[in-house]
Amino acid sequence: MNEFPNSTDGVKNIINSLTNNGIDLSKGTLINWNDKLAKAFNPQLENIEKELLNSYYSNFDESSIKINGESYNQICASNKTHTRLWISKRKRHEDLEKIEFFLLFPGIIIKDGTDIYNGFGRLFSQCISHILRYLKGIYDFIDHKGPKEMAEFLTRCIKTREELMSKGMHQFSEPELNKLLIQYDEIIRRWKCVWMNDTKNPLYDDERKLLSRMEDSDKEQILYFLKDFKIPATNNQAEADQRPIKIKQKNGKFRSEAGAQNYADIRSCINTYKKNAINTLSAIKNAFLGNVTII
Repeated sequence: MNEFPNSTDGVKNIINSLTNNGIDLSKGTLINWNDKLAKAFNPQLENIEKELLNSYYSNFDESSIKINGESYNQICASNKTHTRLWISKRKRHEDLEKIEFFLLFPGIIIKDGTDIYNGFGRLFSQCISHILRYLKGIYDFIDHKGPKEMAEFLTRCIKTREELMSKGMHQFSEPELNKLLIQYDEIIRRWKCVWMNDTKNPLYDDERKLLSRMEDSDKEQILYFLKDFKIPATNNQAEADQRPIKIKQKNGKFRSEAGAQNYADIRSCINTYKKNAINTLSAIKNAFLGNVTII
């Protein structure tokens, strides 16, 4: 139910088949076991939050899900070693304020272009993977060199940064960084000139919004990865940590908010155990026996 994307009915049928009809669990029993396991994992969930609060950075992301046909959101905070998932009815800043973790988080937040995390954390770095997708959404349909040139520039920056990190370096030299910032501004300038003179462009407004973000409002966040090698250039880790719930919903659905939160709690622990090479079956057995594995 939690390790793989099976529905409650699916798990019930698998167990029944494996035991040649010897064990015919009710869905209610499986749901009760899940509820018991989620509660048993509370000490580990508390430790996950403590570790993330002590982390220099955290990847933040959110994903839409359905609970009994209604729209909800799964919220994720994660790094290389820990994952924490929550269920929220709405994707709003004021709803995240109800989760104490967000009010306490003191580190750097790596996110996409959303503003729901404004006011949390120390500062922001925007996911370059998201920016590359937005750029591709422009240059795949409009024959403007600027978006493609910017995508190639950012990709080169990531590669160069990785090469420097592999050599034990922690930052660009000041001349190198200044050179990159000048190149960025020059690409924006050329791109903007082409955009302004193409009023028949069917993506005119979409391109304007992306240009405005990259030139002004989000520029510092987008380029932060050039200044701080201690943070990843993307929040892909958070996207990967959320993927199981998206796959799970293809095989079944959540019927209650409590059931969805139980899944999020248990999956937080499973993801964390996997990241730390802990056998998840053993960890689940230990939790049921009252001996929770703390990582």
